[in-house]
Amino acid sequence: MRARRAAMAGERETILRQWEMLRRIPRHPAKTTATDLHARLVTAGYQVTKRTVERDLERLTVSFPLLADERSKPFGWSWQADAPALTIPGLTVSQALTFQLVEQHLRPLLPPAVLADLQPAFALAAARLAEAGPTRRSWTDKVRVVSPTQTLRVPPIAPEVQRTLYEALLTDHQVQIRYLKPGEKSPITYEAVHPLGLVQRGAVLYLVCTFFGYTDPFLLVLHRMKTVTALEASVVRPPDFDLDAYIASGRMGFGEGKTIRLELWLDADAARHLTETPLSEDQRLTPTRDGRVQVNATVPETEQLRWWILGFGEKAEVVKPVRVRKAMEETARALTTRYGLCSQCPHGP
Repeated sequence: MRARRAAMAGERETILRQWEMLRRIPRHPAKTTATDLHARLVTAGYQVTKRTVERDLERLTVSFPLLADERSKPFGWSWQADAPALTIPGLTVSQALTFQLVEQHLRPLLPPAVLADLQPAFALAAARLAEAGPTRRSWTDKVRVVSPTQTLRVPPIAPEVQRTLYEALLTDHQVQIRYLKPGEKSPITYEAVHPLGLVQRGAVLYLVCTFFGYTDPFLLVLHRMKTVTALEASVVRPPDFDLDAYIASGRMGFGEGKTIRLELWLDADAARHLTETPLSEDQRLTPTRDGRVQVNATVPETEQLRWWILGFGEKAEVVKPVRVRKAMEETARALTTRYGLCSQCPHGP
């Protein structure tokens, strides 16, 4: 009986040790060595020799999709790139749904290396939902993200550009970028770009960065990048830079970081949605004598704000600031001229 218990304890120790080894082996093209695995196992409390680790690796290769790079010593070990995820316990249905939503909606924002590592998890999530029956499996057919603006096709980004840039952003390294400005025929080269953040705005991905020794962040569009070359120098971040604060300032709406106190009169039906989705924390809605709604709010002064107001057409009237009202008047006159709606227009009334 004692010998049997000792044998069972030994088998349990072997299983736990080999499971720990499998967890420590990276996915191809990354790799590890028997020496590194041995050191990690010893640190984890396993009393094992390097030769035992080597024998375990040889045995595990028979049952698991492992690769041995034998081109040079020490040999490198890795999981096959397309190997299914090894996970205990298995995914719950909720976790599987989360992975599917991540795959659908966050794919453009994830570094290619991270996406490659997640592919087995995505496959496992799909398999888990397939086991859950038609009701749970159809969740992804019932959830959508819809843009409130005109839908535009996503511009293509060169895979190598995206891979190199994401890696540099992840590791805080500078890059050199060959960039084609709108309307230009030949790209220009930005020698030392400091990546600070990545923002998806509609169909377009923007890199928030600094260069030329300036600390004021600048925006570069990823699909206009022709090549990106990683540099050894580290990124120097402006001491007060915060990506959320940068976005909140209105820079992503193509402003200069200034705020205004907006007074806007809207038709009642146009203003109704602002009761649920206000423009700002200090927004105030006041009914007017002519049946409209006066909107007062502190907002960033941006091109996006003007586009939003123009989207209401004749249902919106800017009262203050005066410069914004004048800009709207100029736009209205230009539209009148464009459509030939006045006697002074070149094309007649």
